[in-house]
Amino acid sequence: MKFYNFIKKNNISKSLFIVYFVFFILTIYFISLIFFGKKGLVTYLKLKQEIKQQEITKQELINEMRAQKNKVDGMNVNSLDLDLLDEEARKNLGHSKKNEIVIYQDHEVKKENKK
Repeated sequence: MKFYNFIKKNNISKSLFIVYFVFFILTIYFISLIFFGKKGLVTYLKLKQEIKQQEITKQELINEMRAQKNKVDGMNVNSLDLDLLDEEARKNLGHSKKNEIVIYQDHEVKKENKK
């Protein structure tokens, strides 16, 4: 009722009212798109968080790749690391001498404990 009285009091015509109403609806629509649209702020913040997570994963994979590369380089014929070769042979082939005790360290358990 107050809205109707406001229109009557200010002598707003129907066509002007429609123009104001459409402008108001379009303004609300575009403001909502700014925040919640396909390219809105909420999507931007989600993508930014996903990029951070992917960067962390990328760095972990790079570190793992370097560790594997160091192992491969250590078993290269030109620079053979006998300790690394012995360790890998015992781990993969299960070879040990009669009076030796072999203790295996599981790297996956360490990663789970860090999380």
